[in-house]
Amino acid sequence: MSLNAKSTIAVVGAIALVALAHPGVKSRAQDSAQPGSLSGVAGSDDVQMLELEPSLMRPEYADLVAGFTPRSLVYIIQGPDGAVRGRMTLSMSTTVANGEVRRELVKECDFPFVGRWRLVVKASSLSPVECSLELYNLVSKPIPNDAQPVETWSAKYYYDLVSVAIESEDVGTFFSFRHPMKAYDLEELYLIFSQMEVEQLPHRSVLFVTAPFRYRNYAVLVERLGRESMYAADAEKHVCEHLCLTFSDSVQEFFVETLPPHRIVKFTLGELTYTLLEDNTEY
Repeated sequence: MSLNAKSTIAVVGAIALVALAHPGVKSRAQDSAQPGSLSGVAGSDDVQMLELEPSLMRPEYADLVAGFTPRSLVYIIQGPDGAVRGRMTLSMSTTVANGEVRRELVKECDFPFVGRWRLVVKASSLSPVECSLELYNLVSKPIPNDAQPVETWSAKYYYDLVSVAIESEDVGTFFSFRHPMKAYDLEELYLIFSQMEVEQLPHRSVLFVTAPFRYRNYAVLVERLGRESMYAADAEKHVCEHLCLTFSDSVQEFFVETLPPHRIVKFTLGELTYTLLEDNTEY
């Protein structure tokens, strides 16, 4: 099998994102509604459409520049058996382009493949601007600065359209599709939930999410399940707000600190669990 074929198979499997529901996790939606569907959801009196209005954001983010602290976090990746499979680093920072303040999220992982995600969103609305995924023929990270990706996936958002390009050593693929006007990129959920006052969210709401590399738009059922205390891989005890996200094909969970700095302490992605190990942020 060629290198390009191997990398393509790896990324298609990995960016399935949440292709399999996390074992043992059930949606708190009504039993009559299918996970992630809007049947029994959009028409329910207790479900609200979720838009990231200023009233839902934490007060410290009112100042788009000074209110945001760049972050550098490390997570361990565990399989369904609890065994550690790898690590993921997550950094969030502020940039300015064309006079507009933006947030940049960069994620590197060494399992199930070695890759680097980069996402840029508008700081004022968290609307996505562009994102990319680079695949490397490496055994493990950190990815050297001079390393060249064997395959690059990139997407740009235009009004209600997202344009995607997939480029490898000898082939290129391009496509585009429309997305809901109030949709957010799937990879920015880390950013959204760390800046949002999640404890003020409705118990059940719907968030529109776009996964450009899957050619998919999702209406995601977001359920706030209350507070839980847990120990992360950093051996510290955290009080977190538990969020359950039900997609049309999977379930994902987020555990967000209720106290500053409001980090994502743990989240699930398919059969994998990501747990906070280190915080290298300079607060």
